Amino acid sequence: MLKLSARWVAPVLFLFSFVLHSCSDPEIIGLDLQDASVQPGLSITDTFTINTYTVEEDSLVVWGALKNLLEAPTLYCGSIDDPYVGKTFAGFVSQVRLGNTLSATTFDVSTPDSIILSFNYKSIVGDSNSTHHISVYELKEDLYPDSTYYSQRTFTKGNLLGHADLIPNLIDSSVVGAIKTVPQLRFALDTAFGGKLMRDCQTNTANFASNTAFLSYFKGIVIVDSADGVGSIVTLPSTSLYHRMTIYFSGNKSYQFQIDISSVRFSNFKHERLAFNNDNISDNTLVVQSMGGLKDSIHIPYLKHLYDSGRVSINKAELVVKMNSAANTSGFKNHDNLLIFGSDSVGKNTSILDAFESSSYYGGAYDITTGEYHFNIARYVQNIVKGMNESGKTDYGLFIAAGGSTSNAQRTVLQGGSSMKLIVTYTKINP
Repeated sequence: MLKLSARWVAPVLFLFSFVLHSCSDPEIIGLDLQDASVQPGLSITDTFTINTYTVEEDSLVVWGALKNLLEAPTLYCGSIDDPYVGKTFAGFVSQVRLGNTLSATTFDVSTPDSIILSFNYKSIVGDSNSTHHISVYELKEDLYPDSTYYSQRTFTKGNLLGHADLIPNLIDSSVVGAIKTVPQLRFALDTAFGGKLMRDCQTNTANFASNTAFLSYFKGIVIVDSADGVGSIVTLPSTSLYHRMTIYFSGNKSYQFQIDISSVRFSNFKHERLAFNNDNISDNTLVVQSMGGLKDSIHIPYLKHLYDSGRVSINKAELVVKMNSAANTSGFKNHDNLLIFGSDSVGKNTSILDAFESSSYYGGAYDITTGEYHFNIARYVQNIVKGMNESGKTDYGLFIAAGGSTSNAQRTVLQGGSSMKLIVTYTKINP
């Protein structure tokens, strides 16, 4: 049975409050249960002014108890220069755990033939022919499985363990010991590092007696890409049989250290954004970027005036957002799904009631036929219009953000401003 720690009690109660609220507000019950064309007294308007801005996304949770229940961590490595976004650098940290039991006699020599770090590939964004300059360092900080880590966190690096200049090949099989296997990111680490592991195992087996002892002795690895931002970003699956560090020795022997589901592992990102993405000037070209990159701020300044002729019940509020197809160039794929959030007074994402409805109600999926994303935000509009008119509530606007922002390296360029439409269908209450 799943037990929630105290830190998650409040979010869960908050979620239940959303559900209870949606069942108790007489102006919300029954919305969209009847087709708009057969409801009496309906009005439709789509002439709202919409001000749109590209803004920085919040630092995202990349490892945490609730996060890991919902989505396994994706690993990223590389750098990219996007004409709509700027430069993005991605790397990751990971614990390395013991494989089979080690003893003082596991290694019969004190110098390895080689030590290889390997990960199998998932996908690539950007120029797939660009060279990556990957460096692996020893991690000098402990990682804790019950801690929460954010996407902008950096970590203390120790000794350089290895470096490789390579072009990721996600198509052709890798050859390991004359056997073809899945395409992998493989590069050699310094044999001096491998030798140290072997000798320490022979002379101080206590450090290799359990994963707890080993993680105290060797905390993990930090992987960075030292390119100048021009290139590509490779994504690696959360776990794989090929995620490992292997020592080869005595000609035909090997030992595998594991990077598995029990390893604390997550990515971090650094962004060098273009000036116009932070200028706080309303723009008709918007960018949504994953990896804690960019989101779009939407302000609809005259929503309050839906109440000018009295109270209204919102039947539907469809936000229609067009993609800028000219920006969907080779190597850059738009998001399959986008999300809508509310904003609080300091510009942080907040959930809206509509997001708790079914996907057929809420929307957000990309329509390849029309080149559009559609969202139904009826409950948001109802609550904000009522709140502004009846209790002086402030509307801090909405955000469009990436779906799966920590599980893909995609970005989407949208048409904002006058190209964006909000179509509201409503009924006057006691006209």
